[in-house]
Amino acid sequence: MYINMYDDQEETITRFVGFVGNHRWDLAITQTKQFYGKSIVTNIQSGRSAILDKEDLEEDKLHILAAQFGLTDQEETEELAEFLLGNLPK
Repeated sequence: MYINMYDDQEETITRFVGFVGNHRWDLAITQTKQFYGKSIVTNIQSGRSAILDKEDLEEDKLHILAAQFGLTDQEETEELAEFLLGNLPK
């Protein structure tokens, strides 16, 4: 038995983007009305996802970004954060 907490459908906007800096990235960035305006960012290579906005990419929060995506390299984390800062809608 389960209790249905929510069951919503909506149109979303998803951007699929691949880029190479010092590392290769294949991402899906999904904009939705859920999650207080934050976007769902999925690393297609690893399958890891996080719900993010630009405030989540501040320098003092990069350790959280690294944990969400399983990143162990500071340079790799900074590269992802820099890209997302320029490409998240809010």
